[in-house]
Amino acid sequence: MLLPRHLLASAFLLSPFVAAQENFELGKMWTFENPPLAYLEAEYGFTPDEGWLKTLQLASIRFGDGCSSSFVSPQGLIMTNHHCVRDKIAESQGEFDWVKDGFYATGLDDEVKLPGLTVQQLESIRDITAEMTAGTLQQNEAKILMEAEEANPELDHEVVKLFQGAVYQLYSYRIWDDIRLVVAPHLQTSHFGGDPDNFTYPRYGIDFAFCRAYVDGKPADTSGHYFKWNTSEIKEGDLVFVTGNPGTTKRLLTQAQLEYMRDTYHPLVNEMIDRNLEIREQLVKEQPELEKEMRTDILGWENSQKAYRGYYAGLLDESLMQQKEIAENAFREKVKTDEELNARFGGAWLALEELAALQNESLARLQFYQPGGHPLIDYAIGLAQLAMPGIPPQFVEQIKNSLLEGHSELAEMSELEKRSFIDHLERAQKWLPEGDPYLAVMLAGRTPEETLAALADSRLTDKQFVDEIIAAAPSSVAESKDPALIAANALLPMLIQNQQLGAQITEIEEAQGALIGQALHAVYGNGVSPDATFTLRFSDGVVSGYPVNGTIAPFATSFYGLYARNSEFNNEYPFDLPQVWLDRKDKIDMTKKVDLVSTNDIIGGNSGSPLVNKNLEVVGLVFDGNIEMLPNRYLYRGTLPRSVSVHVDSIMESLTKIYDAQRIADELLGK
Repeated sequence: MLLPRHLLASAFLLSPFVAAQENFELGKMWTFENPPLAYLEAEYGFTPDEGWLKTLQLASIRFGDGCSSSFVSPQGLIMTNHHCVRDKIAESQGEFDWVKDGFYATGLDDEVKLPGLTVQQLESIRDITAEMTAGTLQQNEAKILMEAEEANPELDHEVVKLFQGAVYQLYSYRIWDDIRLVVAPHLQTSHFGGDPDNFTYPRYGIDFAFCRAYVDGKPADTSGHYFKWNTSEIKEGDLVFVTGNPGTTKRLLTQAQLEYMRDTYHPLVNEMIDRNLEIREQLVKEQPELEKEMRTDILGWENSQKAYRGYYAGLLDESLMQQKEIAENAFREKVKTDEELNARFGGAWLALEELAALQNESLARLQFYQPGGHPLIDYAIGLAQLAMPGIPPQFVEQIKNSLLEGHSELAEMSELEKRSFIDHLERAQKWLPEGDPYLAVMLAGRTPEETLAALADSRLTDKQFVDEIIAAAPSSVAESKDPALIAANALLPMLIQNQQLGAQITEIEEAQGALIGQALHAVYGNGVSPDATFTLRFSDGVVSGYPVNGTIAPFATSFYGLYARNSEFNNEYPFDLPQVWLDRKDKIDMTKKVDLVSTNDIIGGNSGSPLVNKNLEVVGLVFDGNIEMLPNRYLYRGTLPRSVSVHVDSIMESLTKIYDAQRIADELLGK
């Protein structure tokens, strides 16, 4: 799509479906229970049938707790990103360094189990809106889940809230919990270009990995639904689909809510991300031996930093905020001119404006009225609960037992914990007003460093001391002179007040947000896409380059470009290549493509999503978006945002020319 379609006002005289499609602020993350068949036919002349949609659904699987993936062979072979599995590789590699050096299992017996990793396949969907909204949501949800578990105990069931609570669906998943590593490239191959190239394009990352699902010790039978491998030329303008589990978008937020995110939320949270990354990078600089241990953690913070800066940049873009204002005003006018709709929904915007004012005023307290990551204060909070008036005896016993059991987990603070605690207090001094009670309690006139030193005198690591306090509670708790317990006694009422305030904000936000979602349905029908919820969606788009930096970005990059970028930066990090990639350079077909871009709508959580053509053949593997994609979190703008995918060519070249993984190449090709 080359031109944005964003003005609600221009669509009011059209049918509900067409009106919705003239307004892409809500994006194109379609649910499988409500596929936009008329739109796909009108836009591309393509109408998928039930079998096509079923294969698209069942071949797509949620990977772990933050990524997407897909079945790409009849033998349970799973394709995802290296960055989606590298934490699990790090946990399983032992004395090896498979994250850095890569891994290939030469046979099934060599495929390595990744403990704690599951993948989830969405098997069935049922609309439960009427059941959920007839009475108390929490009680209804518990009843629905209990009945689903009784009817289908072999599946895992999840209540999914769409359109901020205007619609509820029951999603039921098949879970695979025996997942084994098959192929992982070198970290520097998948992460080529590092943080400078992250969220940019042209790009040369070969960010893939293959795992396999096992059942009863054998590869899972996925012959019913999997994606085949494309071997035809991929051309600019080709229709492609991304299917996966986009994490979170906030496109239904009101103008007032976006202004809160811009003015208060992002400045505070972005600073927190910056400081966490800075602390970790400084630690590794001072203690290089920590690099392996902290490597994936740092990469995660780097990614968060650039992503959140991109989200924030979108909110600082006046044209985006104007586009949101125009759309919201038109939407509100449509509600206002209908007497019934106005009576039901008209007050929601004002209520959310008032809520935004409360959030602006209270966010710093909600953020900083915490133990700050200090393990002794955190433990002391539990002890302080024993002195709270009115606690039922059975709860007192539960708290005591929990404290006795948890004491063995207390350990000396790491250097990372110490620096993070100091940072928490330093930022609290910046964001909280002078004379704030939290600062009075935690600092008591001291510097953050002096506070940390004073807390080192706490005796809570002494089990006998703690046992005596617990045995003599509550008087021993209230009268204790232990510095951690003194802080906890004063902090606990603030935490309780914070908890109540947070619950109040959530209750208002959910109730009024649901009204906005219901109003959207009343005005535009089912032709709109709900916000992302880390549940299965599919998005349409085309392979397409775009104008950038006064020139044109190609729809695909090649190995010529990869090796040129490596050479231009003198093989220095983050543009260096593993030695085997340099040694085998002559084996690579330089005309083969490395990455490609398309206009599909994605967000975090789509990492590992397959990019397939209308024949359901894999043409790429989503691993990133360009920088223009990031503001899509708050409002979809279809002109320049692009999904960035690993091209199937580079995966196949890697398998056959670098990693000698012909076994997997043949499996992908159905040989």
